[in-house]
Amino acid sequence: MKTKNFAYFFLLLFCLSITLKAQDKDVLLGGEQLKYRIHLGFINAAEANIKSSPNLGSIRQIPTRKIEIEGKTVGIFNVFSPLLDLWVSYMEPTTLLPIKAEMNKREGRYKKQEVVDFYHDKGIAQISSPQNTPKDKNLSISNSMMDLISGYYFLRKKNLQELEIGQKMSAKILVDGQIYEVWCIVKGFEKVDSKFGSKNCIRTSLVLPKNNLFQDKDAIRLWISQDNYQIPFKMEVNLKIGFLSIDLEDYKIAGKPIYSALP
Repeated sequence: MKTKNFAYFFLLLFCLSITLKAQDKDVLLGGEQLKYRIHLGFINAAEANIKSSPNLGSIRQIPTRKIEIEGKTVGIFNVFSPLLDLWVSYMEPTTLLPIKAEMNKREGRYKKQEVVDFYHDKGIAQISSPQNTPKDKNLSISNSMMDLISGYYFLRKKNLQELEIGQKMSAKILVDGQIYEVWCIVKGFEKVDSKFGSKNCIRTSLVLPKNNLFQDKDAIRLWISQDNYQIPFKMEVNLKIGFLSIDLEDYKIAGKPIYSALP
């Protein structure tokens, strides 16, 4: 598996923005922390951590909250195919639009840094990367363009329990200098067994752009917790190299555990 593809698709799975006629929820909470275990069967492959800053900051006099996602390989995967990726988004709390995004990839010998400044009122994203040619460029965007992380929070902002089975949604997300369209299909409502016990979830199927990583175009299943938090609770991915699982390991807000593990 190419590690840069692994990192890209893992993050993209969690970051879908959808448009629904539903009541908005306050989801951009300060001091939120989520941890995920990524494994092939019983073999741990990687872990991912998502955290939000406890306090607001500002960029260009716009209030923002900083969100970070770190993904890294563990165990034998860290020896033969090491990966350490850090994605940062500075989001406006009310609209959940990204004001600035940063990416720092270290995947084997491959390294890349990128900074994107979003000017939604002008319909422009300014992209800067020392690995790009040219180093700086402007990209035309819609006035509601999302990045990876803001898409994840926009999904959580909607009342997903109002969805109907079979409903299809699409999203366009800017990542690594390109705009991708992603589809989400609601498949049903199920209980998922986990270290936290049995959890009511919304099961969806994700369809990504054509690629050489997945076994088929409908190979990704994502379960979202059917509660006020609406977090990605579990994921199963049918890769060409094997069956990959992503499970929630820990969830805290301001240091307080939200779900308690079974004894």
